[in-house]
Amino acid sequence: MEQALHLLLAYRYFIFVPLTIIEGPIATVLAGFLVTLGYMDIFLVYTLALLGDFIGDSLLYGFGRWGKNFIRKYGHYIGAGKEKLDKAKTFFAQKHTRAVVMSKLFHGVGSTGLVAAGVLAIPYRRFIRTCFMVTVAQSAVFLFVGIVFGHAYESISHYLDLYASTIGIIVVLLIVSAVLYKMFKR
Repeated sequence: MEQALHLLLAYRYFIFVPLTIIEGPIATVLAGFLVTLGYMDIFLVYTLALLGDFIGDSLLYGFGRWGKNFIRKYGHYIGAGKEKLDKAKTFFAQKHTRAVVMSKLFHGVGSTGLVAAGVLAIPYRRFIRTCFMVTVAQSAVFLFVGIVFGHAYESISHYLDLYASTIGIIVVLLIVSAVLYKMFKR
């Protein structure tokens, strides 16, 4: 956290976009804090946060889209076999917006949903439009949090990590429960 703050102070906008690609929420909160101190411009920070998130979402989608043979070949080792991918494709086709919004909002496992959208060949324009709509609101919230509560960035980082860990644990428990249910059902 301290290193990211020092990087932002030293390189400001040049490092902000790469940081938002890697960890958008924390970078945006930190930049919001620097806005209150007068080191960064609020409009430029918001615009670059949107750009960084757009790039990150596109990279995850691209990894799924062009790495799908790898994922289809080895995905069964992590519970993403052909049958599960077919079910996910049906879910994405029927409830695309909900699937992408959930992927964007649940930080612990969200990137998996964005990769899945690429693997399942969800039309990119439709995918990125939904991602962008969520990003507009999400980045505004994180920027607001940084402006209002930025001085507590370490605590905010802790709570975001706790949130991501909790979501990750819940997903793992759901997967384990589903596997156990199928085993005992047989």
